[in-house]
Order: sequence, then C-alpha cells, then structure tokens
Amino acid sequence: MKLKDNVAIVTGAGGGIGRAIAHRLAAEGATVIVTDINADNAQAVADAINNTGGTALAIKADVTKSREVGDMVRATLDRFGRIDILVNNAGGSAGLLKKLSHFKDTTEDIWKWVLDLNLNGTLICIHSVITHMVERRRGKIINIASIAAEVGILNRVDYSAAKGAIISLTRALAMEVGPHNINVNCVSPGAIATRNSNLATGTWLGREGQPAEVASLVAFLASEEAAYITGQNHIIDGGRVLGPKAKSPTNHNVTNP
Repeated sequence: MKLKDNVAIVTGAGGGIGRAIAHRLAAEGATVIVTDINADNAQAVADAINNTGGTALAIKADVTKSREVGDMVRATLDRFGRIDILVNNAGGSAGLLKKLSHFKDTTEDIWKWVLDLNLNGTLICIHSVITHMVERRRGKIINIASIAAEVGILNRVDYSAAKGAIISLTRALAMEVGPHNINVNCVSPGAIATRNSNLATGTWLGREGQPAEVASLVAFLASEEAAYITGQNHIIDGGRVLGPKAKSPTNHNVTNP
C-alpha cells in the first residue's frame, strides 16, 4: 500500500475516471475525500470504498464555487488533519449541457461555463489547499487534462483551450511550489471507455482505454515512487497523439534508401 496514511481529495469522483481514481487511491491505502457536485453519486462511491475495507468520506462541492470548495477543504482538515494529495478531475465539455457546436455557433455563456468548470475549478481547488501543503512541505497535485490540448477536438474549441491552460498552469505551479517539496503533474487521457466517452478511438493500440488505467497512472504520480517527477504532462491515449493510422505499404518492390 504505497499511499498508506495519506489523505487524498478527488474532485468529480462520482463517476467515470474520477470514481476509478478514488477506488485506486483507497486500494493503495489512502483516505479518500470523494467530492462531486452530485451528492448521491459521491456517497455511492464513498460507500463502495468503505464497504470493501477502505476509508472514504463523501462531500458535495461545486468546484466552481470558492466557498463550497473552501468548506470541503476545512471539513477534510477538521476530520483528518491533513491533505497530502489533490486530484483535480472535475471537468467536461459543452456536451454535458447538450450544446456542442462549431465555435461560430456557440455563445459566450457556454464557453464561460466550460472555462469555469475546467480551468477555474482547478485553480480554485489548488488555491484552497496550497497554503496547507506549503506549510507542511509536502503535497502531490495531479491535474486531469485531455489530449484535446494536444490535438484539438472538433466542436470543443473552448474545452481544448481550457485543457491546454491546465497543462500550462501545471508547469508554472510546479516551478513555484517545487522548493516546498510539492509535486505538480498533469495526466491527459485520450479516448477512455466511460459513460460520457465520445471521442473516436483511432489509437495505435486499437482500443479505448479503461478508467482503471488512468487511475493507475494517477496512483503512481501520487506516490513517493514519483517523487522526482514534477511539471510534466503524462499522456495516456494508446498512441492517439502519434497521428492517424496509415495503411501498410502493399508494394514490396520499393527499396528503402
């Protein structure tokens, strides 16, 4: 159990990748604060962890609301006295609103919502825990971005921009807090088989990834095994960013130079 005695906050942990991350961190011995905007979903994940021998506490919080995030952090510190790991997983595209469209057809309200959820939500959560981590000279912050930041995704200009900004903030923050023994890393998943997955597979491994595979990478970055890794964007996409698959040559008489 490489995360024994650690306390971890996972946002957006009520389903999909976030749920898998919460379960994996708990399996590695961490006490997990399961945070989600949907209280019932958060409680279901916490109950599942507790019923299988782990330790978890569900706290409803909207990551775009500073007050709710602050209350969640204070409740965690009051109950457990420490926060060692923050996983900023909460996010999503305008698809959650059923309003995906070409950028020329979108509205300012929609892209502000996307930027608020993905970028500002991440900043709010980091700002709420960073003083505690600096004072303790200990912390692991893992931000969940997307390969949308690397390759772009059709009808998701705002989402791609927000995820790109998360990668940039990861690098800048790593420089600021590295001297305080805090690691900051980013994980960028590609097509992952979740209820909300809607990315084309197109991977060189010929399949979608599984939430548990993303969770394994996050658990590694949260552990002391990754103590010398910071400021990096870790892509987990089955090779999607390598480009589209090309057909194999059929003319075997061609001689390579």
